[in-house]
Amino acid sequence: MKEYFYLFKIHHWIKNLIIFLPVLVGHSFLTINFLDYIIYFLIISFLSSIIYFLNNLNDFEEDIKNKKLNYSLNLDIKNTYYFLSIISFLVLIVFSYFIDQKIFIVCLFYFLLSISYNFYLKKKKYIDILILSLFHVLRIIYGSLAFKISLSVYFILFCSAIFLMIGSNKRLVEIDKAYTNRPYNKKDRRKIQLMQLFFGFFAVLIFLLYTIDPTKDQFFIYKELLFVNLLIIILIIINFLFIQKNKNQDIIVFIYQNKVNFILVTIFFITFIGNSVSF
Repeated sequence: MKEYFYLFKIHHWIKNLIIFLPVLVGHSFLTINFLDYIIYFLIISFLSSIIYFLNNLNDFEEDIKNKKLNYSLNLDIKNTYYFLSIISFLVLIVFSYFIDQKIFIVCLFYFLLSISYNFYLKKKKYIDILILSLFHVLRIIYGSLAFKISLSVYFILFCSAIFLMIGSNKRLVEIDKAYTNRPYNKKDRRKIQLMQLFFGFFAVLIFLLYTIDPTKDQFFIYKELLFVNLLIIILIIINFLFIQKNKNQDIIVFIYQNKVNFILVTIFFITFIGNSVSF
């Protein structure tokens, strides 16, 4: 069971919680059926696990060389693994079609993009970082369609910048660990660091522009409190880029184990949600 947990990356389901971000920022938390939350979360989570499994299967031989794995695979039945994965995907995608046709389209595109990434695009410098960000943005779009919430340009740009910053960090970790199945080397480190700083700065700039935009005032009780949220965003980014002790820490581990980050994110959501006019 422990091997399955890591093979299908169940611990990475925490990433799928971002499908609920549109609900929080859209001030619609109490207007949605709780069962819908569960159904849509499980659809995207099972889909991501199928994709993770295919990726682990495809990279298994290289991953053994690069890192310590918590699972094993019998490559003699590799075709059987692929067959079962495709069948599982078809069942899931048909189910999503009957749930919501827009969700079906997002899931299908997400799967096809993942296959393209796993077998080809992840070997392309810098494009792979863009695709990693797009995966997370697609999750947010999935959430907005599932819960019928419109997304602002500010929100899309801010999230994209944050995800690009995180994706850049993933590549820095792989450079430091000298992964042999990635297109980067130590010469690329400086460029990626500058990219990461730019994306962090851009995220802060977008949130600042949102904070001073008068059209958002109708959604908040005290519009000035958003400047506190801006300060927290800056502290989170500084903590992520400069202060965290373990620079090679996986982003998932960082999210729920870094105490400073956990406290800052908790304060952010308490102040942001508590300052909202209604849900």
